[in-house]
Amino acid sequence: EGGGLGGGGEGGGGGGQSGGAAGCLLLCDLQQRAVDATRRRLEALPSSGLLELDFRCGDHAALLEGLAAGSADLVVFNLGYLPGGDKSIVTTAEGTVRAMSAAEAAVAPGGCVSVALYPGHEEGSREAEAVLEHAARLPQGGWSVLSSQWINQRSKRSGSPAPSLLLLQRMH
Repeated sequence: EGGGLGGGGEGGGGGGQSGGAAGCLLLCDLQQRAVDATRRRLEALPSSGLLELDFRCGDHAALLEGLAAGSADLVVFNLGYLPGGDKSIVTTAEGTVRAMSAAEAAVAPGGCVSVALYPGHEEGSREAEAVLEHAARLPQGGWSVLSSQWINQRSKRSGSPAPSLLLLQRMH
């Protein structure tokens, strides 16, 4: 349902100026409740001051489309719906593929995109299929793509497949 991206160092998302943050972690979710919970958890941790945190509520595709090319080291998607939240608020196949395209443009060479897929509900199943099809079409010379799934695990409630993890690394 949400995601984050990090950039750092020279030309990264956070600058790298002396005395300032070495990087920026931008966190985004569709639900304000999730943004607020994440803010509380992260702000309760000790901070070195080297990482600027930027919390946003909204569409992950629109957020990523606003980033400069090569400005992110890592983009992380945690798709689906907020556990214990409104299950009618979900990411969609179309929106996530659009967001992945924007993430691929934003990630610097050597950077990665991580996608946690949850096929346990109808839109999640469509979304997982669309995301995997999109990733399979990435050019082999430019991207290294790994899909990992528990093949002997299923939901006890619905029988649906277990969540899976997709990792993309920009080669150059």
